[in-house]
Amino acid sequence: MKREDWQGVYALHGDALDRRVRQALGKLPQERRAVHVRRRWAILLAAVLALASAIALAAGLLLSDRMDARTSAQRALAAQYGFTPEMEAFFDCEVSLDGRTVVFSPRGMEQIAQRLGVYTVTLAEEGASASWSHDGEEIGKALTSPVWDTALLEQALARRAAGEDWAEILLPERMLAVNITKEQALAIARRAAEAELGADALAAYPQAEAHLYYEDAQIADSDGHGVRRWEVWFYQEGRIGEEWLTVRLHADDGQVFDCARHTQEEQAQIETQDAALIRQADARSAEAQARAEITRAQAVELARDALAQVYGLTQAQLDRLEWQEDYAPSLYRMEGDMPIITEWFWLWQGDREAFTAGDGLYTVEVNAQTGVIENVLYDSGLSGNG
Repeated sequence: MKREDWQGVYALHGDALDRRVRQALGKLPQERRAVHVRRRWAILLAAVLALASAIALAAGLLLSDRMDARTSAQRALAAQYGFTPEMEAFFDCEVSLDGRTVVFSPRGMEQIAQRLGVYTVTLAEEGASASWSHDGEEIGKALTSPVWDTALLEQALARRAAGEDWAEILLPERMLAVNITKEQALAIARRAAEAELGADALAAYPQAEAHLYYEDAQIADSDGHGVRRWEVWFYQEGRIGEEWLTVRLHADDGQVFDCARHTQEEQAQIETQDAALIRQADARSAEAQARAEITRAQAVELARDALAQVYGLTQAQLDRLEWQEDYAPSLYRMEGDMPIITEWFWLWQGDREAFTAGDGLYTVEVNAQTGVIENVLYDSGLSGNG
């Protein structure tokens, strides 16, 4: 796969410093007049938070209790089952309130998720123990097995890294058939639009584009067709966002199953909804920035240290790690009462197009008051089709 294809894919806070803050506040003397109490608490809280931030930065890296638990659980899975960082994107991770149980539940593409099972790690003073919901079952050796252990998932990931998409890996040949060419798809779509919308329906839309896409395999099975579909767009140059027609058809036999006219009003509704969400996010971002005690430069430094510790990135990998300064419109956000700075990093190690273990997008969430690392995530891009 090409580098640009890869780059296109993509609560608990009981850490030690927070406990110290609560302990300090718990020892404050009670004043008779509430207003004095509130003022004194505010002053002392600010001082304690500033001190906590300074301590965190001076002491180096501090992980939250939740992050500590998750990291320990991932190491246990690696030791017992061969779990790799590239597999993380296929699972949601949930840490129990007491931090002693970490559960990895499959997510994402249904055709993959239903094969993976659930991994559970129990953390105790004497060590960590892991289990899998399919322990003791007979597991096949080929990817046609209804259950995948980490060995089969690794086999699938190797094929994905070599350039195959998930449909090619998961589905039989009959469901991948493309018997209709692009030119044929355009001709079929023209006839369908004229039949459905009138003989002159395309007069206002002289331009046409067609592209192949995948339909959900379960839907494809239910309608008796393969997973490949053609979608054809008819539009006028310079007015693509105002009004256009789409025709969709099966790529195995050319049967049309959808023909529709679209207007700018539909797009305007979507943009209005998006704008409202953006305004809400911006307000929370402004609040988080106002409450931040560390700078972005400090957050980036802590984030890089976290990647080195959590994922064991070498100095050579860290040297190639690219900070995505403008990856998202809002880097600050509130998580409950906690201001968070999120930093993104991109790693591509080879000079060629081939995927190398460790390549992908890294996300680090830093407590903007204390500098504690709240979360670290890695997405190799292998879980999607690029």
